[in-house]
Amino acid sequence: MLFDYQSIDLESIREDLERIEHVCENGLFLSGLFLGSSLPKNLEGFRIFKDPINLDFRIQTPDYCNDEPEKWDFKNLPHILDEEQGRVMYEGVYSDFNTRVARKKKYKKVLSDCFGDFFHERISALRTKEHDRVMQHAFSLTSTNVEYIFHHLIPDIVDEHFVTIVDAVIFGGLDNSPICKRLLDCYRLGGMPGGWVGPLPEDGGTPEQCMELYHLGE
Repeated sequence: MLFDYQSIDLESIREDLERIEHVCENGLFLSGLFLGSSLPKNLEGFRIFKDPINLDFRIQTPDYCNDEPEKWDFKNLPHILDEEQGRVMYEGVYSDFNTRVARKKKYKKVLSDCFGDFFHERISALRTKEHDRVMQHAFSLTSTNVEYIFHHLIPDIVDEHFVTIVDAVIFGGLDNSPICKRLLDCYRLGGMPGGWVGPLPEDGGTPEQCMELYHLGE
């Protein structure tokens, strides 16, 4: 997948990209977004979020949540990830402009959308009409709600998250971005991020304390 576009000559990048591919190719990948799955025995410190009808609020976070933050128990996850992406690219290991431009040019093919329709296809492979009916009954959803969650919301958000993770790999490595590392952990455990609950990173909130795991397994 990530090695189909160009050769990777730096071992640290290769190792991180292999970690990403291993997550995506594992049979558990995204399975926890479906009823009937099993929670991992080791949740690695994650708190679990299990409310699909409000998942979009947690992972897309409408701007009006910023206007009245006292009304919400979660922070703006897209904003946090955007800030982290900017930090990694502009203030991290390769903060020098010329070095950063050279790196971006060198790994241009990997930094572009290497995943294509992979996430949509993975969701479609896991999804059945019977599961859709069970989801509607279990969470009082309409068929339109379920279609929105699985066809529009989740695949697009997953794609955005993996683009952010790959950016972190290319511009310094996952070990230089605890947020992206924890983001990948969500997917390695079969789920996806379920929001950021706690202080913002600039106020001392860490991904281990604050990033929740969306997972419907039992």
